[in-house]
Amino acid sequence: MKARRFTETGVAAFRDWVIAAREARASKREVAAVPLELLAEATETAYDLPEENPNFPDKFAIGEFFCEVFPAGSHEVVRLDAGMWSWLAAKYFDQITSDRSKIKEPRAYVADIGYQEYYRHLLLAPYLIYFSSLAEPQASRVLLYDVPWTMNEVMVQFGSYQTLFKNKDIRKLIDRLYFDTAKRRIKRGAGGKASGTPRRLMSFVRQIELNYDLDSISVDRMWQMLPAEFNKFKGPAQGNLV
Repeated sequence: MKARRFTETGVAAFRDWVIAAREARASKREVAAVPLELLAEATETAYDLPEENPNFPDKFAIGEFFCEVFPAGSHEVVRLDAGMWSWLAAKYFDQITSDRSKIKEPRAYVADIGYQEYYRHLLLAPYLIYFSSLAEPQASRVLLYDVPWTMNEVMVQFGSYQTLFKNKDIRKLIDRLYFDTAKRRIKRGAGGKASGTPRRLMSFVRQIELNYDLDSISVDRMWQMLPAEFNKFKGPAQGNLV
C-alpha cells in the first residue's frame, strides 16, 4: 500500500479527532480507532508501506523503519512533508499511543516541520534523528531508547538543537554520558535540573559554541572539557562509542 498525505482539510479533521480522543481518554471513555474514511480521504504518495502494521517497541525502531521506507535521496523532500507525517501518525496511531491508552496533545501526531516543534512529533522526530546517524545509528540510542508514546529528558533538551543533526561528536558525547548500556536506557539521575544532567549539558554546549567551532572538536576533546559536575555520569555504564 502507498503512504498518503493529508490535505489541509484532512490535517484539521485529524487534529479535531485527536482532541476529542484525548478528552474521551481523560474521561475514561472508550476511544475508537482512527476512522478509516479519514485515512482514505488523503492523496497517495510514491512511497510503499508494508501491508502488515509494524511493531514499534521503541523510537529507535521507528527511525529504522522509516529510513527503510523512504529512500535516502528523498530525505530533503520527505522531512518537509507535514501532511504525510500527520497521515502516518493517524495510520499508526495505535502503535504510538499504546493502543489508544496514552494520548498526548495534538502536536505529537499533527506534524510541524519547524525546528522548535518537529521533535514533539512521535514519528517525524525519530526518523530525522535516526537519519542523521545513519553511519553510526547507535549514536542516537540515548535519544530513541524509550517507548513511542513517551518523551525522554535527553530528547526534551536536545530535540530542537539544530547542531545535533550536523555534529556526530555531540551525539556521541550525549550517548557516552547518559546511556546505560547494561539497562538499555538513560542513566539513573539524568533527569531534572541537577548538576550534570542533560539540561546542564545543553547550557555547557551552548556556552562553548560561542568560542569554539564545534565541528573541529572531537568527542574525546569535549569529554575532557566537561566541568567536574559531569563526573558522576562518567562511570562504568557509559556508552562504548568512540
